[in-house]
Amino acid sequence: MIGDVHFIMLDGRYYRDLKGGSMLGPVQKAWLRKTLTASSGTFKVIASPVPFSPRIKPGSKDPWDGFPEERAEIFSWIRKDRIEGVLLIAADRHRTDLRTIPNDASYTLYEFESSRLTNRHTHKVVKTDGLVWGYNKTCSFALMQFDTTRPDPQVTFGLIDIDGKRHHSHTLRRSSLK
Repeated sequence: MIGDVHFIMLDGRYYRDLKGGSMLGPVQKAWLRKTLTASSGTFKVIASPVPFSPRIKPGSKDPWDGFPEERAEIFSWIRKDRIEGVLLIAADRHRTDLRTIPNDASYTLYEFESSRLTNRHTHKVVKTDGLVWGYNKTCSFALMQFDTTRPDPQVTFGLIDIDGKRHHSHTLRRSSLK
């Protein structure tokens, strides 16, 4: 917890079972559900080593596209258990994106995918449904700024290039995550 923002870090590599269809393994998956359900954080930020967003790495089984049933199961907990305030962050992209992911009869999930800061290798911005904005022109970093003192707490997602120039910004209010 940082203030009243709960950061939940996942290990998506060690327990990964391609044949069994699990990125997290049964113990970590049970821990995640218990942790999400019990969290009192105004925002609950699930940090994944790879993106949850569908179709952003076409043909690859590396991101959550390789584990669609497990991804759907996690998203269903958010719906069924009425877990409010969930945000997703991910790495392993050579660009910075802000994306939305529909979650059936629940609120839309937001995923902020961070770029590389010094690696010049870039991935193209994949324009799929849910892309709010993407950036790959130069090295950059993602910045999340939380204000939980407001009557309707908010988080602002920002993209700043290596020279300090802000290219994109998006503010999300907590009331939209329930």
